[in-house]
Amino acid sequence: MKFLNSPYSFKEANVVFFGVPIGKRFADAVGALRQTPMYMEDFDLESKKELLEGVKVVDDGNLEPKSAKDITTYTRSIVKSGKVPVAIAGDHPSLFTVPAFGKDIKVISFDAHCDLKDEYEDDNIVDLSTLWNGKFDARVNGATWLKRLSEIIDPKNILLIGVRSCDAKELAFIEESGIGYITTKDIHENKEEAIQKIQELTKESKVYITLDVDVFDPSIAPGVHQPEPDGIYFAEFKKLMHAISGSIVGFDVSCLKPIVGNRVTEFLTTRALFEILSLVKK
Repeated sequence: MKFLNSPYSFKEANVVFFGVPIGKRFADAVGALRQTPMYMEDFDLESKKELLEGVKVVDDGNLEPKSAKDITTYTRSIVKSGKVPVAIAGDHPSLFTVPAFGKDIKVISFDAHCDLKDEYEDDNIVDLSTLWNGKFDARVNGATWLKRLSEIIDPKNILLIGVRSCDAKELAFIEESGIGYITTKDIHENKEEAIQKIQELTKESKVYITLDVDVFDPSIAPGVHQPEPDGIYFAEFKKLMHAISGSIVGFDVSCLKPIVGNRVTEFLTTRALFEILSLVKK
């Protein structure tokens, strides 16, 4: 099954959807997001517009990379062809996709967690990781990817949204490096200031979005690997997305963990995908 049952060829498309094999259950997440859209409308009642009007998606299947570098090379080929890459993975593929855009890219990370540890290892993170050459790397995984990315691009070009879990070292690094962050408390209590931060960062810029599904409150998104209480809601996500004043040139979705018999998280994630795709046209 293809995402949106896409009838377009690579040449005809302006958006390229692909799976990235990071995490033992990545195929469950990618499969769910290929299937769920067939049950959903892309018409938005508020704007009275088709969200996917003008969006021509080709589903290029799942990558079979031999190394992390292969993911960057593939993403760069999409960018060079003038199309928007959409990567779906079990855990963040962003460390490997973002470098395809160059060092001036602005990165907005919707995530409950900072993912700024220098090294980290536990059973959950190991399950969510790809073991390149059969080995787990404590410095390159779902808890450290943004720290590694901040060594590649300017940390001041990174903005965390919806974050509500970190340790003291991560917070110290945020304050030292200049990475921006907006907590869920900020969003709930001072949404206009949060919107202004997004507008200022993204103005006249190329923007990459990384959406970790655990940014949403567990009450509406239980199907994630690491649920954190006090998350954001879809209406808030929508408002924050519409605050982006630059051009969305790529994005990824990660950490969806389908629950048998409960598809609410897949439907929410698909609707979020539709919302981002509707803004890619801008």
